[in-house]
Amino acid sequence: MGFPISGDAIEQSLDLNQHLIKRSAATFFLRVADTMTIDPDVQAGDLLIVDRALSAQPNYLVVAVIEGELTVTRSQINPPTEEPPEIWGVVTALIRQFP
Repeated sequence: MGFPISGDAIEQSLDLNQHLIKRSAATFFLRVADTMTIDPDVQAGDLLIVDRALSAQPNYLVVAVIEGELTVTRSQINPPTEEPPEIWGVVTALIRQFP
């Protein structure tokens, strides 16, 4: 059972770049692999939009290199490792496809 939708409410054309990307030269897309995430909000298969121009603040979702591996995690003020992670960028959007 559905409900009626006004024709004005349906977008005929939608450019996600226009809505989700502020700095195209500093932005990249990343598809998350099974071994890449240590954050419970991110799942394998998610598509992340990552902005390299943003500075990571505490608890931001970021893409970083930790112990030589590309990882999706939350940024911390004082990382628990001896060597601070190399932040590749801040995640600005997450796109998840539902079955």
